[in-house]
Amino acid sequence: MNVLSVVAVRYYAVLLARSQRWLGPVLFYAVALAIDSAGGSSAAEAFAYNAAFLLPVAAWLTRAVLTVEAPESAAITATALGPVRARLAALAAATGYSLLCALVGALVAATTGGIGGTSTLVAGLGTELICVLLGTGVGVLTAPPLVPAVGWGLLLSGLIALGMLVARFSPAAMGIRALTQASNAATAHAHLPLVALPAAVVLVAAAWAVSTAAAIRR
Repeated sequence: MNVLSVVAVRYYAVLLARSQRWLGPVLFYAVALAIDSAGGSSAAEAFAYNAAFLLPVAAWLTRAVLTVEAPESAAITATALGPVRARLAALAAATGYSLLCALVGALVAATTGGIGGTSTLVAGLGTELICVLLGTGVGVLTAPPLVPAVGWGLLLSGLIALGMLVARFSPAAMGIRALTQASNAATAHAHLPLVALPAAVVLVAAAWAVSTAAAIRR
């Protein structure tokens, strides 16, 4: 990543911070963490719970970053950076915000969980990363130019995120299921399925590519 790309990512991050559009997803996630930490869950259960909420939060943050610019400003940015670089910079900023939420969730799960071990920590962090990646994929597919209407975008974002959490072969569901099974068995060992993270990366890369191609055509 060159200097111009770093500046572009910082531009989108600052733009979102100043717009305060991050408040909604961050407060939503903070409330979810507060409810979970008060319940005395095990580390595995806490990681599963936090990861499940990370997916819609990451999708929400991604839509917020991609819609934070006015159309005129977005056209200027795309001209100056190139449409691909501008799009990827916005997605990198959204991913960074989502990873910060994941870090806070991991700290809460690791400190408040009753039963935890190295394997559970690795599985929990891996599942959170998967949910962040899939969330950015959901967000980018339900944001302009693919879904220009705000209402429809939010509705589709929520429905697709829910589908990712309940579909049996979804990478997010695989990770959450592994953590939940470890929690139900009252063990300190949870193992993330090996295929989950690579599958998530492939799905997210495809989603980013489709959205970027649509933005270029526009």
